[in-house]
Amino acid sequence: MFTPSVEELEKRLKILQDNLQKEEITGALILSNVNLYYYSGLIEPACFFVPATGYAVYLTRKRGPLPTDLPWPVRRFKRWGDIIEVLQEFNYPAPGMLGLEYEKIPASVYLKLKEIGLEFSDVTLLIRNQRAVKSKWEISVLRETAVRDKVLWEMVPELLQKAKTDHELAGMFEGEARRRGHAGILRLHGFNQEMSLTCILVDEKGNVPSSYDAPLSGAGVSPAFPFGPSGAKLEQGKPILIDFGGCYFGYVVDQTRIFMFNTVPPEVKKAYDTAVHILKDLEKMAKPGVVCGELYDHAHKIASESGIPGFMGSHGGVSFIGHGVGLEIDELPVLARGSQQRLQAGMVLAIEPKFTLPGIGAVGLETSYEVTQNGLVSLSTLTDELVVVEK
Repeated sequence: MFTPSVEELEKRLKILQDNLQKEEITGALILSNVNLYYYSGLIEPACFFVPATGYAVYLTRKRGPLPTDLPWPVRRFKRWGDIIEVLQEFNYPAPGMLGLEYEKIPASVYLKLKEIGLEFSDVTLLIRNQRAVKSKWEISVLRETAVRDKVLWEMVPELLQKAKTDHELAGMFEGEARRRGHAGILRLHGFNQEMSLTCILVDEKGNVPSSYDAPLSGAGVSPAFPFGPSGAKLEQGKPILIDFGGCYFGYVVDQTRIFMFNTVPPEVKKAYDTAVHILKDLEKMAKPGVVCGELYDHAHKIASESGIPGFMGSHGGVSFIGHGVGLEIDELPVLARGSQQRLQAGMVLAIEPKFTLPGIGAVGLETSYEVTQNGLVSLSTLTDELVVVEK
């Protein structure tokens, strides 16, 4: 159930081939792990040649026997030049302009491929736009992920009775996730973007300007990885923000919730209520055909009128209010200022209104949704309420 079927993969390849034909590209050479999995169902040292018309060919460097259960021919290759020989074996003419994932491969690989006489065009955006619209099977995997995550979120009050610092809480939370089958990895698309499974922020350390393209990421324990817990104590009056990417079958559900001990300061309540207000407004507005930039503009207007500081991060924040999720945690579309991309049914969005409050910490929430013909449908049944834990 949680591995793409041959039928699923063939549908994806057909869409890719149709798009290659529209762009007058003779074929695509798929090299990155995430797209190899998306189109072939495998991750290994390989490349996948997908012609604009005709049968795809899978070339692998993996040791051991060649896979025999794939629906397309499989060949081994050792050198990049072997690609040409394999294509000749299947009577493919010398390729013209091939599609390549420019944002995914290093320059060294690109130059080696150029050395064997291949010419390329960037198909990164073409592939990302295809992956942005999920199939029914992908939606079912995301929904099952949200179901598994819900068990974890419901355990947080119990974990907070034991944990004394953000590090301890992160260890307990991630340990429970791994016990339940979490893959232990989150993939990101952006260059130099990194993250751990859980970002737990407490007190002023949650207000540190993010070192990544994210509203909040904390300081971490070292400049070598400025992300997440930093050793802060879990105490009354400090909002405890947990941002977690659930990933059990390759697909990510991204969610954030706030917890506090005993009482909620008025500044925190106002910020959280405003974040919920933004989320609920966007839930109503976000439908197929809506322009992504308009959703950001509406959220920014509410935040500005509220007078609450630190919308989408301190020192100006980021200029988006949400993003697509799937095999990567930062997929298209991006609900960003100025974006003219329109929502489509089948997209999956994580919407994350957040604030940084000076002297207090980070406050906000994040929920992942499916875009349907009638609007947004939450993948999860988590409460939107700020959870107060008696201790």
